[in-house]
Amino acid sequence: MGIVRLFRQIPDIHFTENENMSAKTSLGVGGNAKYYACPESAHAAIECIALAEKFKVPYKIVGNGTNLLVSDAGFQGLIVCTRNLNGVLLDKGEIIALCGTPLNKFVHFVSGAGRTGAEGLIGIPATVGGALAMNAGAFGYSVSDYLYEITSVVNGEIVRRKKDECGFNYRTSVFKASGEFIISAKFRFPKRKTAVKDDFCAKRWETQPSGRTCGSVFENPAGDFAGRLIESAGLKGAAVGGAQVSEKHANFIIAKDGAKARDVFSLIAKIKRTVFRKFGVRLKEEVEYLGEF
Repeated sequence: MGIVRLFRQIPDIHFTENENMSAKTSLGVGGNAKYYACPESAHAAIECIALAEKFKVPYKIVGNGTNLLVSDAGFQGLIVCTRNLNGVLLDKGEIIALCGTPLNKFVHFVSGAGRTGAEGLIGIPATVGGALAMNAGAFGYSVSDYLYEITSVVNGEIVRRKKDECGFNYRTSVFKASGEFIISAKFRFPKRKTAVKDDFCAKRWETQPSGRTCGSVFENPAGDFAGRLIESAGLKGAAVGGAQVSEKHANFIIAKDGAKARDVFSLIAKIKRTVFRKFGVRLKEEVEYLGEF
């Protein structure tokens, strides 16, 4: 029996072939994924991943596709999208979120439950699972700050890790290195007296550009800011093809109409070369590449 038929036989899953990834990522560029699966239950996702591993099909787990640059040639493997694994609840003082829960929904839920500690994450266009894998953050907050436990799948087995077992550091974790599937996460946020998330909404609106972006392109180097270095290198507004460094915040790249993944990739390379030549600093990407460049 062919692998496509086996994928289609998995219950609670939406499966397609040759899915256009430019419509599935926030940059809006890139080619097709050979296989694309959207499970509606954790069990379906686990079955899907197990099947890919059995047939040695490369796979990538994605949420909103907001931190992903897909090659114009596409990806000759399986994309497992978690967007339908979406839910968050309060249980005995703990907040539990499924991996595909949008981070904004999560932040609003935390605030509505009378808790504090997540408000700085408002506006980050990620899912809870994706944010945890890269330990996303902003304004001095990180998604792992009040994490208690993560449930994930390793070699087909469900594993639970406490926060200190997850290898969190600046924009990284054991999940980013391994690519394993995060099912859900449990948090313990302190109670709050006043709501402050609207202040962070305003701050993000003032400082970050709109349009087709992947969020921050580069990690901040120790003791500095990537955006400051890029601006100081004279690269605000610099462009390659349809990709342009934002005039509003230099650590953002805007994909304009007609942009190709190769334009974004080439502009990233140009930024890295210029910053290193001028300041001796090697910028490291936050954005992840998928496919051949």
